[in-house]
Amino acid sequence: MNEEWKKDYDWQEAFGFADFSIDDVATVLHSDEGYNDGDSWLSFGKLKNGKYYFLSAWCDYTGWDCQSGGDSFVGDTAEEVMRFGMSDAERKRLGIDLGDARHEYVPPYIDGDI
Repeated sequence: MNEEWKKDYDWQEAFGFADFSIDDVATVLHSDEGYNDGDSWLSFGKLKNGKYYFLSAWCDYTGWDCQSGGDSFVGDTAEEVMRFGMSDAERKRLGIDLGDARHEYVPPYIDGDI
């Protein structure tokens, strides 16, 4: 997997609000880049320990140093994270249908970029 995205300033700052390190991420399954004073940065994927995660983080128009926040959710299965760790709006932004969670989750093709 191409890990260049881990060097991106905004993603580094966003993952600062997670209960795990950006280096713990094995695979990003879905993500949507946010922007200052707008949509949050969203990331859903699998950690190196085999668990799944969801991260949502935001900052105001001045950037991450003034007003910012975020949270994360970690679960044993993708279904658990999709159902209980994301809002309807976050699932919609990531293109996730809860119908995806009725069976074992098979992630979309990943080209290595966020």
